[in-house]
Amino acid sequence: MGFPILPFFLLFLIWLTFRIKSLDAKQEKTQKDFWDRERAANITPAKDISNLRYITIPIEKFPLNFTDDPKVLEIENELQELSTHKLLNLTGKTNTDLKLEYGVPNFETMTKIGEDFDRVCVLLNSYAKILKEAGLHKDALETLEFAVGIGSDISETYTLLADYYRENGQDQKLEFLKSKVSSSDMLLKDSILKKIDPYNSLA
Repeated sequence: MGFPILPFFLLFLIWLTFRIKSLDAKQEKTQKDFWDRERAANITPAKDISNLRYITIPIEKFPLNFTDDPKVLEIENELQELSTHKLLNLTGKTNTDLKLEYGVPNFETMTKIGEDFDRVCVLLNSYAKILKEAGLHKDALETLEFAVGIGSDISETYTLLADYYRENGQDQKLEFLKSKVSSSDMLLKDSILKKIDPYNSLA
């Protein structure tokens, strides 16, 4: 007597049909939720953005003009210019998020604020490396700590800072840095943790 394949095949077809319908329903709900949220965002009135906790660049603490290298001066000049701008860490926020949180009339303003913040993070990382190469280790360290403090998502900033802490036996600060990265919502946090703590199998 042969093995009854047909009943199992029919059961599989029934399961597959229900599975496909379930996935289709979830996809439809996801799309509906997205468009409902987008419609709500597009009619969100302007919110008051005058009292937000904007980030201030401590430009007076940087060793400006320590060299006449044009590339370094360009970075310093751009940091000085951006220090006069409003800055906020908006990393991870979508266009819809910005409109819902700050209102449609403020969308372009908030987009520019977020872009300026991203540019500052790139510049701070470059500046810290230059300071380190120039032997200005204290200034490089303070620049990296400031960048991490404002929530930079430049992975190299964290690895450079971790190297400083490790080389100088600052284990407590290194552990704090790991904790900060671990509790963040950065997309690259797992990769960063592996780089700053390669010996920890949990990273």
